[in-house]
Amino acid sequence: MKRNNLFLLLLLFLTFFQMSSATQTPSEDILEMKVKGVAMDPYGNTPVVILEDLAGQQAFPIWIGLPEAQAIARALEDTSTPRPMTHTLFQNILNNLEVKVTRILINDLQSNTFYASIILRQGAKTFTIDARPSDALALALGAKAPIYVAKKVLGSVRTVNPSVSALPQHSSKQLGMHLQSLNPELARFFHLANPEGVLISYVEGGSQAEQRGIRRGDIITDVDGQPIKNLQDLLEIFQRKKPGHEFILLVTRDQHPLRIHLPSAATE
Repeated sequence: MKRNNLFLLLLLFLTFFQMSSATQTPSEDILEMKVKGVAMDPYGNTPVVILEDLAGQQAFPIWIGLPEAQAIARALEDTSTPRPMTHTLFQNILNNLEVKVTRILINDLQSNTFYASIILRQGAKTFTIDARPSDALALALGAKAPIYVAKKVLGSVRTVNPSVSALPQHSSKQLGMHLQSLNPELARFFHLANPEGVLISYVEGGSQAEQRGIRRGDIITDVDGQPIKNLQDLLEIFQRKKPGHEFILLVTRDQHPLRIHLPSAATE
């Protein structure tokens, strides 16, 4: 019965959501990305999927549900289950109907919620289906379809992984921090008086940042005595720092100031 309902639901999508005008060749307004991995946020005990651009210069996390995280992890590892799970079932239905997932697009960010679209093709017809990013990513990985993110979303999030891109080549490759410029909405969420500073949106397990006590949700407001208003301020300091020296970070955690010493280069 459940499979029949899913089948009918998919047919309704294909019938009523045809939008050929929205499925042209990817433009300069979007950036192709890949799923770097899935991890468990140790502080919220919530799964996180990390997206990264193909050049490894930009990355940001999206918090997702456990079933979607499991589906994404299975797709990344190319493993199967004895019986098809929900995302595999949808992929099988699409295959049987000769419908191809051509790409997915994470196209908007509103109130800290990401929005996505799945682009389908059946013969000469194309369709755009609204979806949660987690479901769209699971289907894209299963179909080996490209993943795109609107640059306006990246511009809003402005999250990078300095261990990959923002720091010089000699700097630590294990800092493991994902950073995001604050905005008024995030400042209100963290009960801050103003939107100046940089939010640590994710800390990778086993990284230098985790070992030094940095946590997701920390707000960097000062580095080495220099005020940090936005992400660009922080990256400029990172880039000027010589290897072998420490950063002294002033962070706000739960509305209380805290000093953290962070190495500027990896140690063997």
